[in-house]
Amino acid sequence: MFPRADEPRCAASAGCAALFLTDETPPTTDDRAPCLRTVHRSYVQMPADPPSRLEPLEKGADGRRFSPSAARNREHIVAALEQMLPESGTCLEVAAGSGEHAALAAQRMPRWQWLATDRDDEALTSIEAWVQHVDLPNLKSFGCLDLNEAWSQATASINAVFASNLTHISPIETTTALFRGAAAHLERGGAVILYGPVFLPGRPRPESNVAFDAELRARAPSYGVRELGVIAALATKAGFASPVVREMPANNVMLNFGRR
Repeated sequence: MFPRADEPRCAASAGCAALFLTDETPPTTDDRAPCLRTVHRSYVQMPADPPSRLEPLEKGADGRRFSPSAARNREHIVAALEQMLPESGTCLEVAAGSGEHAALAAQRMPRWQWLATDRDDEALTSIEAWVQHVDLPNLKSFGCLDLNEAWSQATASINAVFASNLTHISPIETTTALFRGAAAHLERGGAVILYGPVFLPGRPRPESNVAFDAELRARAPSYGVRELGVIAALATKAGFASPVVREMPANNVMLNFGRR
């Protein structure tokens, strides 16, 4: 479900309150960050996922593209979305890549309208091919959307904005633009939900994420795994509450920022 007003949340710096959902930690208090609560959740461990745009994609004869990391993480992502989102609404998935997450989400959540978009031509071709393949009334290609430009085609009835593997493989200005655009188009009570690797306050940094961060910054200095506090500060400035944090397989997280 969307964050409630009475849920503990994470502020923009370490030592804040947040609801953490983890795989193996029973409800407890972390000595390093006294106000972080954890709630037990179970899942199957998966290998680390490179972001889809840094990996080769297979292409089907019908134009659909297939991401190895999406094949590994889509079940977990959609299962988490089913728990986070209300029973019905409209979700705009930005930077939707191959479109595989959108296709599965539309199948699993028939009462949600799923609008998938990207700014990359090959991604848009794959998204449209997935729309045609699954042939569901609640899945649509939303066309080209560059987060850094005005969301001119966005409707006024968006209840959620979702993005996976975006914040670390784009300049931080893109995340700023994401929250700014979402704030302008989300319905009151809606949310921005982000998936990917994030460094959490008061927690040891996983070696795989540290190595991944170094690899990304070597490719482009403006890329890199972000601190939760950095993302939360951008969200707060745009009018969003501090996030509910759900820990996911392979050292990833789902961040749920409710619009105030």
